[in-house]
Amino acid sequence: MTQDRGETGTPAPGAWAAAGTDAGPPRISVAVMHHPHRGPSVTDLVASCLPLDARVVMDPDPAGPPSPLRTAKLAWAAVGPEATHHLVLQDDVTLCSGFAEQLTAAVTQRDDHALALYTNWNSPHNAYLVRCAAVAGQSWAPLGHHEWVPTLGLVLPAEAARQLASYLERFPDDFRDDDELVVGFCAQEGYPVTASVPHLLEHGAGPSLAGNDSHGPRHATVPVGDATPPVEHWRRPGPRVFPPRTGTVERLYAVELRDSRCSLRLLRPEAEEPLEHPFGWDWSDWAGWAGADPDRMRSDLAAVEGGLGPDSPKVLSRPARTEVAAAAWLLGHDVSRTAWGRPPGPVRTRDRDEALRSWIRSGLAPHDTAGMTPEVLDGTVGWALGALDLGMRAGEGSGARGRGGSGSCSDRPARTRGEVTVTDLNVWNAVSEMAVREATVLTGSASQPPPTWALVHACPWCGATPVDHLPDLAARHSGGGALSYLAASDTLDITALPGADEQAAVVEMLACERPTVRGLLALAHGLREHGITWYESRSTALLTLLSGASGASGASGASGASGASGGLCDSFSADPSRVLDLLPGLARAEAVWWDSTDAGRPAGKAVLPVSFGSADGESDAGPSRFLTAHATSPVLDALARTYRRIRFDAAKGRL
Repeated sequence: MTQDRGETGTPAPGAWAAAGTDAGPPRISVAVMHHPHRGPSVTDLVASCLPLDARVVMDPDPAGPPSPLRTAKLAWAAVGPEATHHLVLQDDVTLCSGFAEQLTAAVTQRDDHALALYTNWNSPHNAYLVRCAAVAGQSWAPLGHHEWVPTLGLVLPAEAARQLASYLERFPDDFRDDDELVVGFCAQEGYPVTASVPHLLEHGAGPSLAGNDSHGPRHATVPVGDATPPVEHWRRPGPRVFPPRTGTVERLYAVELRDSRCSLRLLRPEAEEPLEHPFGWDWSDWAGWAGADPDRMRSDLAAVEGGLGPDSPKVLSRPARTEVAAAAWLLGHDVSRTAWGRPPGPVRTRDRDEALRSWIRSGLAPHDTAGMTPEVLDGTVGWALGALDLGMRAGEGSGARGRGGSGSCSDRPARTRGEVTVTDLNVWNAVSEMAVREATVLTGSASQPPPTWALVHACPWCGATPVDHLPDLAARHSGGGALSYLAASDTLDITALPGADEQAAVVEMLACERPTVRGLLALAHGLREHGITWYESRSTALLTLLSGASGASGASGASGASGASGGLCDSFSADPSRVLDLLPGLARAEAVWWDSTDAGRPAGKAVLPVSFGSADGESDAGPSRFLTAHATSPVLDALARTYRRIRFDAAKGRL
């Protein structure tokens, strides 16, 4: 995927010819990339461009393998002889009313930019940057060069379009994705990339002819709909590059809402992370990256939830509502700490609302959108606006320093060792060792986990059963499709599962546990080169240790890969003193696997060295737990805070 070429493009002096007000209105030529399978709809698209004269550019090999690049080469070369600018459209778009007038006004003000008329509502970074601009009341969203350029509708200065056509000719058609190459060209030549807010076109219905159906539904981030702005909207000044942020982690990031999970997505080109990887940093543990005040955020989310009256939209589950509110809060917080400046003229609050609406529609898992009527969606947008407003107030009141390095969300300052009744140095060393090990795993490159079967056990502490929790686990915790959940049983034969004869993994967990988004990386980093890799969560490993310490029977799992136990045990006490005594042993069990090379790793299960969330914690915005949510006491809570602080600092140092 595209690597980071910096947040912005910096044009060389005199790189572009003047256009717009000094040289008269821009003269825009239009080319429409067309595949015959689209049928006659292209005729309507050409008519929508009038009075601009749109030329249809046919795919030169429509029977060949799908390749947008093949047609893009011709479309970018089709610059009109008198044109100052050139627009290339794809044939599956719908234009706004008065398109030609809107486009001319927009190009006049951004005559030396690569001007995108559309961004996809769930693109990894561009969609979030557009949402920031919409919430800030801007007409323009600087996109930078770290993600592919949206090419559904893109305008370039005429000479740049001709140069791009020549640039594309260097690549074979089977490269396929023209948008990846366009961003490389813009970065190389110094053309800033900017999106219009709102977008001037929408993605059409129907299947993708370029093989992009796996991306899900494709719609605009800020659709214009029927509310076409007055042309004066495009005369408002705005930043040419994304403005600086204050008090945040020192690298580019976006807030993502995906599968009803809110996370922060850091740009890490040096780690060669694929741009579209599904493993963001869970907001409840890592909101400190964005400089969020943990106590303020928790309080505000509780206020949003508490403000839901009897007539408020509650189609969404409590965890899903929490995640949507967290995303909106972080968006507002980010905008308030970014030096946007207030543009002159009226602010289109509709664009802000549509930015949230598209985020909710694209970011919720299908499991959470069942039964969501337009009226319920409107109500959901309404209370999300409340969370956004609270986030903005928090950002405005926190000053420029922020709390980007203070630790994870929900952390108060950690107690020192002398403030808790732990005298065993081995316990403190175990906590530190486990925290650093988790930070090491989390800061590894976001490789795709192997196909993984998650065997879900009933929890002997809270009584949670697989049958009650499997639907939520499958809908919201699939790791981009890597995880499949099964109820553990005494008769289950792991070797008979699909894919068991290939490189695959099994992880045992409790029904009340919830994998963190980023923590799923451990499944890939610990994978054996051959055969099934068998993991267990720290909670299940702790239960095994507890059973051994008490002489109880029915501990977790079975030996080798021949089967799995259906019930870990009937009941165990989470007595803090017993848990403390077992912590050094748990740390040693982790180290045996994770601190060894693949060849030196023993047979049997590996303890997965990452924290898990809990079903209850997802509802009340709680952080993940490095042991289990059921083992609580002032001593263990203090250790948990210390653990999170060490983990945060270790991860920050590695980033």
